[in-house]
Amino acid sequence: MSKKLFAIGNRIMSDDGIGVLIAEELTDKLEKVGVQVIIGETDVDYCLSLIEDGDFLFILDATLYGTKPGAVSILGLNETGDFFEKGYSQHQLSLIKLLNSYALKKVSGFVIGIEASNIEFGMELSEVLKENFKKIKNQVYNLIISKGGFKNA
Repeated sequence: MSKKLFAIGNRIMSDDGIGVLIAEELTDKLEKVGVQVIIGETDVDYCLSLIEDGDFLFILDATLYGTKPGAVSILGLNETGDFFEKGYSQHQLSLIKLLNSYALKKVSGFVIGIEASNIEFGMELSEVLKENFKKIKNQVYNLIISKGGFKNA
């Protein structure tokens, strides 16, 4: 079983790229504990090509729950069900729906979401995500370590 982090998002849509930016910052630390980091951006086909039966996945993306911008959430892949039908994330909807609905691969894991403030054309994160970037990065890392079953990382 391989443990993999898929970072999903669009860098030119402001906060939509938060998952990609966080994953890039965490790559060295995560690879040291055995997590393969894949920067999938918006290419669902690329992501699917790297998923194998038995993989334990973390899918990291921006969310639009309507909660506080910068809030980090986690949901089991097996808990997504109808949740993604409500438009949670355009990227995760495609990847999660393909994994769950069509049972293309037998995988387990979690979706980690970071609540966006601004998803419009732009190369920079919103001020609230910039100000909280380090805190968000640490929360994401700690979730991966705790939910991935890593000891003393």
